Amino acid sequence: MAGVMGLGERLDAVRREASASGVTVVVDLHGKLVDLSFTREALTLRPAALAGLIRELTDEAAAAAVAEGMSIVADVVPPDLLTS
Repeated sequence: MAGVMGLGERLDAVRREASASGVTVVVDLHGKLVDLSFTREALTLRPAALAGLIRELTDEAAAAAVAEGMSIVADVVPPDLLTS
């Protein structure tokens, strides 16, 4: 089965992005920021506004990453084991 990623590899590969006002963040499955970029538009924001936007985008991307991770796990774990 060469080329087929295992569960751990698939989860490790999860990356989700969110962008607004010239700021783009990319997070991993754990919500850890793995990339951050700015355009000139972002550099016109006040520091507190920029920091708040980065936090909001990171939260948004992290929620999407967790949803993707749950989808990956749901592909291999029986549904009755995922509910509590």
